[in-house]
Amino acid sequence: MTVRELLQKIGSDELTEWMAFYELEPFGEFRADFRGGLIAATFANAHRSSHARPFTPDDFMPFIKKQTQSDQSQQHIAQFKAMFAHKLKKHG
Repeated sequence: MTVRELLQKIGSDELTEWMAFYELEPFGEFRADFRGGLIAATFANAHRSSHARPFTPDDFMPFIKKQTQSDQSQQHIAQFKAMFAHKLKKHG
């Protein structure tokens, strides 16, 4: 479904609830990639030398930029606003 169709079928309150839910329980491809990274990190940590630093799931997700949670939230908000910019009323 397109964004326009989505906006015709649900209200902004429901969309906001879904956005909040996603912040708590991410879903989609990012979540699937994270699960793969978690498995890879577990395997790598089981076989790493004792003096090597532990691996994290992010080590196996090279497209992920290191960001703080606050940075990620701000980026999500900016992306959301950009997606719906054509729906926002201009003030002034």
